[in-house]
Formats: sequence, structure tokens, C-alpha cells
Amino acid sequence: MINLEENNIYFYFNKNKLIQNFNDFSKLGNIYYPLKTNSNEVIIKILQPLIEKGNNGYLISSIYHFEILKSANVNPLKMCFINVLAEDNTVKYLYDNGVRFFTFDNLNTVIEFSKYADLSKVKIAIRLATTQVFNDKFTHLGADFEECLKIFSFLKNYKCNDYGISFYIQNNLKTEDNVLEKILQYIQEKYNNLKINFISIGGLKQSKEISKDLLENLKNELQIRQIILEVGRHLVEDTIEMETRIIREKTINNKKTVIIKNGIYSGFFDILLYNKKFSIYLKSKNDGEIKVEYEKSEVNDYEFFMCGGSSDSGDKIGLMYINSKYKNELKAGAKFIVKGVGAYFEEFFMPYSNDLKKIFIEE
Repeated sequence: MINLEENNIYFYFNKNKLIQNFNDFSKLGNIYYPLKTNSNEVIIKILQPLIEKGNNGYLISSIYHFEILKSANVNPLKMCFINVLAEDNTVKYLYDNGVRFFTFDNLNTVIEFSKYADLSKVKIAIRLATTQVFNDKFTHLGADFEECLKIFSFLKNYKCNDYGISFYIQNNLKTEDNVLEKILQYIQEKYNNLKINFISIGGLKQSKEISKDLLENLKNELQIRQIILEVGRHLVEDTIEMETRIIREKTINNKKTVIIKNGIYSGFFDILLYNKKFSIYLKSKNDGEIKVEYEKSEVNDYEFFMCGGSSDSGDKIGLMYINSKYKNELKAGAKFIVKGVGAYFEEFFMPYSNDLKKIFIEE
């Protein structure tokens, strides 16, 4: 396929920041990096020697993720398959190709797995439903306490000695107070005598907001060997910035509208999923980076619409505001920097945007 200069999208990658983030989380436990966060080979290349050093690994959700790591010469024993909704043939394919760490959330899939897998030589995480702790917060993933007990009993009977609990702090729990503490307290009360070997935690905050003492106390109380941190967003999000530009400007109903190269089909999909507000800055000709706001910060701020360049009528970034001093810079060719796009952003480049070529520049 032809590559046109006008379709180049530039990403600025801070390698040292990624290494620093990894080292900060490593002080709290072992890191398993989920490829669904960002599966770009640039990220994997930097993480690979860090992950190889200790009892760390990768979380894969598909055969596609497995193949990415395989092409990077990652040992399958460093991989954990976390998609509890995967069908049996996918699980079997990964087992047949050397993966030995799996996550399940119901007994039937474990029974099916046991028909071909030697349970004495695998590591199994049972995904806990966080509704057991927050029963007003819906999630379709995870097992309740009774189901967990059935699975643990089955595993013991089939000589599986390496099993534990995993859970994910999903988006609708982010506003709750002391979420991690409450879930860990629940596990400590309910699973204290089940001889679990590890706990795997996803959806964590930044490393500086996590108490090492909390994790160590849990480890000691349950006498478990390992704390696994499923770190994605806060490992890579702040390591990458993207440069995009205005490709067209219009006046619609007397309001300025700028169309940028990227949109919901090329990275901004979280706007639809979670109403995310991206950090966007205009690259001013003379004054450096100027913050673009989603709300007025000054009475005289200039108001304009920002839309994506996919030609889909729903491709809207939002109603934006900028200091009026810079309104005349909002012209075709003007550049924006979008900060904190290391997590999920690149994974949401869809076939609609296959013409775009991603170019990574290491800072």
C-alpha cells in the first residue's frame, strides 16, 4: 500500500520514563504487562529485558497477542492468558504451544481444560467477581465465592498446586473509597484457609498511590508467595505523546470548526467508551504548548469545535476552548500535541485508518 507523507502520524516515546515506571512498580510486586494496553513492538522491545530479569510476565488476551510475543522471541512460559471468555479451542491452542499460566472464572471451563492439560504443571488464576465486594457495581466477569470454592476443590483433586486469585478494579469502581483495601480485606477474610499461592491485581492506581505495607501485610497474612501487579495504563500511558494537525477548518453556524488528522477511528475511541478528556495542546508558533480546555477557564476564551478526519459524522472530539490570543493560529497545518496516549490509544487505530502510518521517535 502506498505511503503518503500526509498520512504520517508521529509518536514521541520517552524510553527512560517507561523504565522508571517499571522500576517503581517493581518495588511493590511482580509485573505482568497486558498487551491489550499497547502491543507496539517499540514498547515490547524496551520491556522485554526488564520482564526477563525477574518473575514477571505478559498478559495476553488472544492468539494475536501470543503471536506478537512469539515473533519477539518471548518464552510462552512468560505469558498468562487472561481472557476468561475465550472458547475452548483458543485455550487449547495456547496450551499446546507452551503457555502454562491461565485465568478462569467458572468450573466448566476448568473441567474442559483438564481433559488435555496436566494440571500439576500449570499455574491457574481464578478471576474473582468484584460484585462480591461491591454488589451494586455490575461486571460480567469473574466468579462468585461459591464458584471459586468449587474450582479450588477441583484443582486440588487434580493435583494443581499453583493457583491463586485475580481481580480487576474496573472503571465503575474508580470513584469508590479504598477500593483496593476493601477487596484485599474480603480476600483475606474469605480465602485465608485455601492455600492460594498468589494474588494478581489489575486496574491499579499509580505506583506512588499504592501502599507497599498493605501488600506485604496481605502476603504475610495469607502466606502467599507472590503478588502480581497487572500494570498497563500507569506503566505506559505517560510515556508517549502524539502529534496531529489541523487538515481543514470550517465555520458552521457561525462557530469555528477544526478537523484534525486523527479521530475516534485513529486513537480517540475512549471518548466514546468512557467520555475521556484527552490532554491536548496547540503548538503555538511563538509561545510553545498552549493547553486546549474542555471548559472555559477565562471569560474571553475562544470557543471552537474539534472533529476527527475520518469523514464519519460521529467523529467528534468535542467543544473546546483556548486563550483568545491564539485563535488565529487555528488554521490548516497547525499542530497539536496529545499527551498521555501510551495506553489503549494506539490499539484503537481501526481498519478505517489503515492509511495512517505511525512513526515512533524516541526522546
